[in-house]
Amino acid sequence: MTIKTENDEIIDYLSDASCFSGHAEKVYMPSDTSEIIEIIKNANLTGEAITISAAGTGLTGSRVPLGGSILSMENFNHIINFSQNEKTIEIEPFVKLFELSEFLKGSGLFYPPNPTENLASLGGNIGNNASGSRTYKYGATRDYVLSLDVILPQGDTLSLERGKIFAQDYDFSFHSREGNLYEFSLPEVSMPKVKHAAGYFVAPNMDLIDLFIGAEGTLGVIFKIKLRLLDEPQEVLGAITFFPTHESMHEFLQNIKAKDSPLKPRLIEFFDNNSLEFLKPKISQIPDDAYYALWLEIETMSDKLDDDLAAIYQTISDYSTLADETWLAQTPSEHLRLAEFRHALPLAVYEKIQEYGQQKLGTDSAVPSQYFQQYHEFIIDEFSREKLDYVIWGHVGDSHLHANIITKTTSEFAQAEIIFEKILERAVRLGGTISAEHGIGKIKKRYLPLLYDQSVISGFRLIKQTFDPKSILNVGNIF
Repeated sequence: MTIKTENDEIIDYLSDASCFSGHAEKVYMPSDTSEIIEIIKNANLTGEAITISAAGTGLTGSRVPLGGSILSMENFNHIINFSQNEKTIEIEPFVKLFELSEFLKGSGLFYPPNPTENLASLGGNIGNNASGSRTYKYGATRDYVLSLDVILPQGDTLSLERGKIFAQDYDFSFHSREGNLYEFSLPEVSMPKVKHAAGYFVAPNMDLIDLFIGAEGTLGVIFKIKLRLLDEPQEVLGAITFFPTHESMHEFLQNIKAKDSPLKPRLIEFFDNNSLEFLKPKISQIPDDAYYALWLEIETMSDKLDDDLAAIYQTISDYSTLADETWLAQTPSEHLRLAEFRHALPLAVYEKIQEYGQQKLGTDSAVPSQYFQQYHEFIIDEFSREKLDYVIWGHVGDSHLHANIITKTTSEFAQAEIIFEKILERAVRLGGTISAEHGIGKIKKRYLPLLYDQSVISGFRLIKQTFDPKSILNVGNIF
């Protein structure tokens, strides 16, 4: 096992993509599970805080330590077993999304969740139940996790296989591999009926594996993962289409999300006018008259390509005068162009935030579809009234927006935080969530009471205490 202690060795582990930073005394880099167990047991005896470090692409400070030591999982980066017949793959948690995608090329199978950051690790994705652009059709990470092997904060281990350990109503009782009994009750609360990743997942009669997915590393260290894969579609049509007005985009969006729509997208991604202005210096082909843009992908068959292309063009023409400016994609290189357009935006915003030396302040909220336009307009009104610089993009198939406030000074950031909280309050009031895919981490835990009352949060704390009575693991996340 490697242990890093010098400042220049550990500095890269002390922040994440939100520009939130912390401090630690050392970094442990175990090479096998016995070393992880040794680290965890010693920490449990001494009370040493241990923060699990994934790839550092998170946006909530979840992997950022607030003292103690760091447990880096970077040596756990192997693909263990792949079954094409069973459509499953077993991996270690530091396998990156792009590595999984490259491995599966040519197999006829794919991993449907599609978080924006392909440098993210699968362990980190499981930690916050990450989702992404294809969640609209396929669901989030939780829907594809078949089993997890976990080391608990006292050194016990669990093999969690989906379908094996269930709650009795809201009560759990089970044994670790070592024979130790774990018993606790879940708080009786209904999760928001939208894409959701804030606090522990709880439901009556739930599968135990789902408690660990989205727990942000607070309950145990995941060291092995088994994922479900799906057959690749025969053909995928992509399009980035532009709209001249706010109203025309929302009318189009309502049309294609309707059950009787001729288009059945697997993803619908949104870019507002400020996003397009942000990208124009880098991407000159964006039409001058474009106010909004949507990126669509539609799965089809070879013999239906022409019909589906005609349907795409006709539907866009019904709502936008810029239909002829649509960027279409059929080949891998064309699809890559559209994906790079999407990925260029958060990168450009991140660079601007770094330039100003401010922390990232962006919503991760989702609301029920019937309130989406109302919620979008509320956000615009709030930003405009306060004269804040902003860009909005998001997964609008799921009525999920990332509204990013770009602040230049500390005082401007403080002003923006007030508006940020008002936006989250409105999402909750409409039946939505404060975090749809990024989790709570350390940055957003003060907003959790907007969503849950203290009795529910106390119930979450009791779950944490059952697994981690000395509170050594990922201290500061969620609570």
